[in-house]
Amino acid sequence: MTTKEIARIISRLLNNIVLGPDRILNKALKTYRPLIAPWLADVARVCFAIGYYPQLRRSIITVVL
Repeated sequence: MTTKEIARIISRLLNNIVLGPDRILNKALKTYRPLIAPWLADVARVCFAIGYYPQLRRSIITVVL
């Protein structure tokens, strides 16, 4: 998964919607997309590389610093 793919996914999120228990609006994720996309892509690549596929069930907690 590339940074460009992650950035595209984030850009397609609807504004003012909260998808998970972290209560972060998609608008905030879009605002900080240039900063967080590379990190999220790295996490995804490592998960794929080691074969770790968490059972998320829409319970991801993202912290935007």
